[in-house]
Amino acid sequence: MRGKTMKNHLRLLLMAAILAMLLFGCAQSSDSQENPEETQGGFEIEAVTDEMDVEDAETESEEENESEKETEEAEQEGAFAQTDLAEPIRIWGVVTDAYEGVIVVDNQSEVSSSGEMELIIGDETYVLDASTGLPVLLDEVETGSFEAYLGAEMTMSLPPQTTPYMVIVNIPEDSRTPQYAIAAEVTEEDDGSLTLTATDGRVYGISDSAQITPYLTKNIVTMDDIRVGISCLIWADDENTAETVMIFAQ
Repeated sequence: MRGKTMKNHLRLLLMAAILAMLLFGCAQSSDSQENPEETQGGFEIEAVTDEMDVEDAETESEEENESEKETEEAEQEGAFAQTDLAEPIRIWGVVTDAYEGVIVVDNQSEVSSSGEMELIIGDETYVLDASTGLPVLLDEVETGSFEAYLGAEMTMSLPPQTTPYMVIVNIPEDSRTPQYAIAAEVTEEDDGSLTLTATDGRVYGISDSAQITPYLTKNIVTMDDIRVGISCLIWADDENTAETVMIFAQ
């Protein structure tokens, strides 16, 4: 009788253990359904999503960098264009002296520094004869009228000093001085002539009868070589119609 009771007791314990295991398994299944992101499949989806977010961020960063680079290049191109077409400062007056590396002038224009000024002649400065457009040595510079084209830099010394782009000297009395111009706009007219607008706003008409010459070369130049950006010396009549255009090499 006692042995039978023990068997019944063991059977009850076994059934209780089985029931507990079943309940524990159901609880795990329920947790998995309520939190699918904690399952293996959930982790895989989350990992793939994270990788896509990283790739999208990298792509956006590369596009932004490329856009910034293109903007910088455009700004640099714009800066270079502005430099190429920079407007020189035109002054005029009287040459009072000239010696090694310096032309002393009395600036009678209302721009830049009026009065006495020293023009420092650098290696790239053109000193040209007003009649021929050819280079003039400093010991050949005559006292009398001049025109010069300056950059923006000038010393605060007395007298002030600056290095010009060009100085036109030996200007005959009662004659028109040739004008240095950088072409900001060139328009072809119906009759085949050209209208050249310089960076300082001066406007010149150039007909097919105008003489087109190069500066100090034997190159052949024509009307087709007159285009935006060129620098030239223009001898014009009272109506600003060019008689001769001397083109400088770029």
